[in-house]
Amino acid sequence: FLFTKLTANQVTIIWIMGQLLSSLIALLGTKDYIFLSIFLFQSFFILDCTDGIIARYRKNFTLNGIYLDYVGHYISNPFFFICVGIGVARYTQDIIYVLIGILISFMFLLNKAITINPLWFSNASQREKVSNFSIVNPHKSVKKAIFVLFRVEYLFNIFFWLGLFGFVHYGLILYLFIFSLELGRKMFNQFRQNMRANS
Repeated sequence: FLFTKLTANQVTIIWIMGQLLSSLIALLGTKDYIFLSIFLFQSFFILDCTDGIIARYRKNFTLNGIYLDYVGHYISNPFFFICVGIGVARYTQDIIYVLIGILISFMFLLNKAITINPLWFSNASQREKVSNFSIVNPHKSVKKAIFVLFRVEYLFNIFFWLGLFGFVHYGLILYLFIFSLELGRKMFNQFRQNMRANS
């Protein structure tokens, strides 16, 4: 993409549309189509990794690019889980998987929503304290390995392998559990950091 006329923002729009369209494949409701949906969804993440490279290479950074990237994740990931939930419900004939897909989407969005944003604070000293918070330490190799193993967008993660072997329904249950644990962890860490900042 570096040697095409596509801008970084156009590449972002392509991967967002690609992930949304690949999610729709899961609605066909067979194990093969759901696996294809997972594979294509994760493959479009490669484009997500390249839009920033294009922007840095061409020195063409925009606030819209960052905004589009976040919006893309906040739309495509929940949509993907809802579509997979519906697809699994179709082949298992069990409506509970639609609910699980919706709950995963809700947990994903809630995880994003509860992270404190420094811009919420009008007081400069509070904003500075909050800016120094770290919810995740990406430098710890074990945590990073677990993150890579379970991040739904990464190709060949646990969801990919469960899909390959026809166990996507277990993957949905697993991701509901993971997102619930992550929500609890984030809330606890955020509260603890707020207490430290107040003292």
